[in-house]
Order: sequence, then structure tokens, then C-alpha cells
Amino acid sequence: MSHTDPDKDDFHNRDDSLELERLDHTRVHRYQIDPLSDSEGEDEHHTLTGGKESLLKHLHPDDLPHPATSTAPNRTQPHEDDTDTIDIHIIPLTSSEAIDRQRGDLQKNVTFSNGLTLVVGIIIGSGIFASPGPVFAYSKSVGVSLIIWFVSGLLAFAGALCYAELGSAMPSSGGGEHAYLNHAFGSLPAFLFSWSSIALLKPAGNAIICVVFAEYVVNIIAQSAWDPTTPMKRWSNKLIGIACLLILSGLNSISVSVGTRIQDVFTFMKIVTLLVIGITGCVVLAQKTLSSHNFDHAFEGESQPNLGDITLGLYSGLWAYDGWNNLNYVSSEMKNPTKDLPRVIFAGVPIVIIFYLLANTAYYAVLPSEVVMSTNTVAIDFGKQMFGNTGGVLFAICVACSCFGAANGSIFTGARVIYAAAREGYLPKVFGKVSEKRRTPVAALGLQAVMTSIMILGGTFSTLVNFYSVAAWLFYLSSILALLYLRYHEPNLKRPFRVWTIVPLLFTFFGLFLFLMPFVRAPLESCLSMVIVLAGLPLWVVKELVSGNKGSRWQDLKTKVMDSCGFQPAGGRHERLTGH
Repeated sequence: MSHTDPDKDDFHNRDDSLELERLDHTRVHRYQIDPLSDSEGEDEHHTLTGGKESLLKHLHPDDLPHPATSTAPNRTQPHEDDTDTIDIHIIPLTSSEAIDRQRGDLQKNVTFSNGLTLVVGIIIGSGIFASPGPVFAYSKSVGVSLIIWFVSGLLAFAGALCYAELGSAMPSSGGGEHAYLNHAFGSLPAFLFSWSSIALLKPAGNAIICVVFAEYVVNIIAQSAWDPTTPMKRWSNKLIGIACLLILSGLNSISVSVGTRIQDVFTFMKIVTLLVIGITGCVVLAQKTLSSHNFDHAFEGESQPNLGDITLGLYSGLWAYDGWNNLNYVSSEMKNPTKDLPRVIFAGVPIVIIFYLLANTAYYAVLPSEVVMSTNTVAIDFGKQMFGNTGGVLFAICVACSCFGAANGSIFTGARVIYAAAREGYLPKVFGKVSEKRRTPVAALGLQAVMTSIMILGGTFSTLVNFYSVAAWLFYLSSILALLYLRYHEPNLKRPFRVWTIVPLLFTFFGLFLFLMPFVRAPLESCLSMVIVLAGLPLWVVKELVSGNKGSRWQDLKTKVMDSCGFQPAGGRHERLTGH
């Protein structure tokens, strides 16, 4: 693995010069202040007009290019050091990139320690408080379940390292799967990812968190005043989950700052709760008289798990690590991303793995195995066992608050995905508009709330995780295949960070296993997930035909399909489009 520091001053000067020239010649209105921002100040709600004078007003004097360097080089000429670079106009804006561009350049003030905190906060969510039961149910024994948690962490670690290479090679891409797939394989797989994010991945992810929140709230109520029957409990979970969704969607439609303040208030609770659980478990293990003795026969269970069980157990474990694919977004605000992003991943993901192993060890040390296996609210049972009913309620409140914060963050970003997709022409324009008064994407939040409510009504925690994970792992696998493809077809592409080749190869092997096995073990959720993904195909065809040139629409469509299937001359998408 190698790390090299690029010449930053030369890069920024060249980039500013090229952008000024492009704006002058094409009048493309790419740089906008975020219409979703709540920040005060007159300029923050104005759109830059595309001319040099308008752009120069918003650039710091130190960032302005020297007049002698403002002439853009001919794109058809080879790069002066024969190294490929990514043209930001070739790759369509990803959801995150569209938002970041509209906000303008972010200040690079995140240090290594700040980045480490962000990474740990991104990954740790509701999963560690809901997944232990399903993982144990599929693994059949304490020992195998802990191995599943460890392997899930290693897969997240490997995936984060691979995405770090992709992000460092395409720094202007926004750090998303859309850009990686588009650059390597063309617009079809990239569009399918964007479609799946809007129709499946974001709504299902929101639904899972809201369901976990609801289960903890129902248990809090049951501890204090009301003990519902099983059917009542099931429907109560769904109704409270939808209520949580609607409240947070409403708050995020009122103001951007309201959503971010909610996030700040609740984020630290999940870390504190995990630390208390882990420390308590260590104390219990040290005092064997309090232990449940699950570790006396750690690998013994009622039966042995098969490969299908292991896969579904990994899905539940990997849900708890979900967020590892978003770590590249941290790099946009780092002072030294080339050096610090790999360090943050090497430190941050192992910290999360240790936290999760400690928490699960604590659960098994305190609770009987049959209790862990049958619950989605393991933190409540842990608190009750150690500290009585009051402890159970306190733990439930802490977890419910952390889930509320996680749901808020997911709803906040999910609406921006819909908003950006509408701005790019993937959805009707109404979903790309913001409220005149509130400056929030009300229509996007409403569409997301409808789709998420359908998911909550139609699924349970386990079925939603399986439904979500099949599609998610299809695109994780595709992105890592894009990395390997670019290694072969674009060997000269600048890669400030390069992962060992064995890492993406192993990830590809496990990713293929994780994608295929659920079709045997959970065929309904898996097939339904793929139906939604493939439903994007006719939409892509219509989009390409509508936006294509009149006389050559069908030929262009055929070329793009062949391009996405790899039946084009050697060379990455960037090389084919620019002639490099």
C-alpha cells in the first residue's frame, strides 16, 4: 500500500483556472450556494451566474488563479505527465456531489482526531442494539455468533479501504457508487444505483431504524403501564415507527438547522450506552458468580448453521456496520486527506469492531442464550438483568434516543438524495424544489416518507435487513469490481492511496457469496429486491431516448448498453470519452 502527497498548490491553481475558463465558455451554472442552507448572510441564497466576475466574488483572494495560468489546455492533448485525471464534467453529479457543489467549497479543517470521531459516529447506529438477536438465531451458538460479528467487521474494514482507493482516484466525484460505476462501466449501472437508492436502499434503511426505535418505545411503555398482546404489539411497532418517521420528516421540513441540532443532541448517547454495556460485561465475566455461563460451551448449540444461515447472520451483523461505504465523504473536509483518511480507517473501523465484540460479549455474559436469541431489544433485557426494571427503562430510553438521532440523520440525507436526483433529471422537477419560506426540500421529504411508510407496514426488522442487504451488496460488489477494472484498464490513473490487491479480490469473493446465498435462504425478499432494482432498466431506456439526439437515439442507446456490458475498446470510460 502506498501513499503519495500531490502538489497541492499546483493542483488547486490548475483546477481553478480550468473551471473559470469552462464557466466563461459554456456558461454552465455549476457553482451555487446551497438553497437548503439556513446560514445567515445575503450571499448564501444567491446563485452564481457562471461568468468569471460572479465566481471571483465568491473566491478567496489567495485562491484566485494567476492570469497567466487561466488558459485551459486542449482536452484532446495528453496530460503533461502521462497520468490520467478525472474531468469533473464527464461524470454526472452524484447525489452527494450535487449538494456539495451547491454549497461551494467546504473548509478543510478536519484533523485526524476529528475524522476518527466522525468515522466511529457514522458506523455505530441502531444495529448493535437490534442485530445481536437475529445474528445469534442464525448462528446457533455464542462462539459462531462472535465469529460472525468479527468477520462482518473485517468485511466492512476491507470495503472501506477499497472505497478509499476509489475516492482518492476520483476526488471530484463526491465519493459515491454512482460516480465509480459511471466511470468504469457507463451510465446504465450508475443509473440503476441511483434508482435503487431512491426506491429501495434509503427507504428500507430509514424503515429499519424507525422499526428499532418503535420496538424500544413499545417496551418502555410495556415496562411502565401497558402490556400489549402480540398482535397489538406488532401493529403498535409499525404505527410508532411511522409516527417517528412523520415527526422527523416534519422537523426537517421546518428547518435544516433543526435537523442538525437533533443529530448533535442524540449522537453521543449511543457511544455512552455501548461503553456502559461493555464495561459491565467485563465486570460480570470477572465475577463468574454473576455470569450466565454461555461461554462454558461456546460452540455448542441445538444444531449446526448451514451456509444460508451464516449468510443471513452476516447480513444482520453487517447492518450494524452499515456506513463504512460513506467514509469517503469525511475526506472532503480533511486538512490532509491523502495521509489522514487511510489512518482514520485503519484506526476507526477496528475501534468499532472492538466496541461491538465487547457489547456482544457483555450480552452473552449476562443474559441466557434463549433470551438473546428471541429479542430485538437486547439492551432492555441487559439493563433489566443487571439493574432491575429501572435499569431496563433507562437503557431503553438511551437506545431509543440514539435510534431517533440515527433516523433523523438517515431521513435528512435521504431527502437530499431525492432532491439531487430530481435536479439531475432522474425524477420529476417538483422533487428538486425547495420551500420558498423554509428553504427545505419539502416535496422530497414527503416522497421519502411515503416510500418509507410502505416499507414499515410491509416488513419486520429481519425481513427488511434481508431486503435491503441484497441490493446493497449488489452495488458494493459492483463498485469493487470497478476498482479492479480500473486497475487493469487505467493503470496510470492517479491513486494517492492504493490498497493491497488481495483485499478487493477477497472482498469480491465474499461479496459474491453474500449476494447469491440469500436467494436460496430468503428467496422472497431477495427476488423482490432485484425486481425493484431491475425496474430501473425501462426508466433508464426512456431517459436516454428522451434526452438523446433525435436522429441517433437508438444507436446511442445501443452503444451505451454495449459500453456498460464491457463490449467497447479497452480503456476506462474517462479514456474513451476524452481520447486519452
